[in-house]
Amino acid sequence: MVVSTWWALHAAVSLAAACLLWAFSVPGFSLLLVLGALPVLCLAGAAWAVWVVTFGVRRQWSWSFLPAPMIVVLALALLGTGAPLQARWAMSRSAFDQVVATVPTTGAVDGEWSSVPVPSRIGSYLITSAYRVPGGVVFHEANGYMTDDAGFAYLPDGPTPDLDTPDFESPVFKNLGGSWYSWTASW
Repeated sequence: MVVSTWWALHAAVSLAAACLLWAFSVPGFSLLLVLGALPVLCLAGAAWAVWVVTFGVRRQWSWSFLPAPMIVVLALALLGTGAPLQARWAMSRSAFDQVVATVPTTGAVDGEWSSVPVPSRIGSYLITSAYRVPGGVVFHEANGYMTDDAGFAYLPDGPTPDLDTPDFESPVFKNLGGSWYSWTASW
């Protein structure tokens, strides 16, 4: 019975860590997944501490104590390096390249943004809208950044001050490689 409890604890930690990694695989992060995963990790951490004190002190050290904290350390290391977004983006980039090849990247007049039709799913991302903007195309990703907007941008000449508009305030761009950027912006 004790062995199955250990594995259940490790499974709960693994699932919560996977949810956290997925939450940060979008531009910004998915608030609902973070709010769901953090309490599970905290409860699992408390259960692990009780387990170690109860069995580790009364009996002897066991290798079965290690998987849960190792999973947490690995997840934190991956989050710290931005690996979740980079990995998911790498799997989706070719789909974005195909879509942007069909969208005219010129034609935004006087800094005006014009809506362009794109699929609602590009790669593994849900896209709510896309706009032709001065110098490229901006895609809005469904999960957003907490209460703000987030997404991807194809900007061959890089981000310019023309992109800061009343509806796209203080955008922050992070290069994903080549002409692709992730972005977050307030509204």
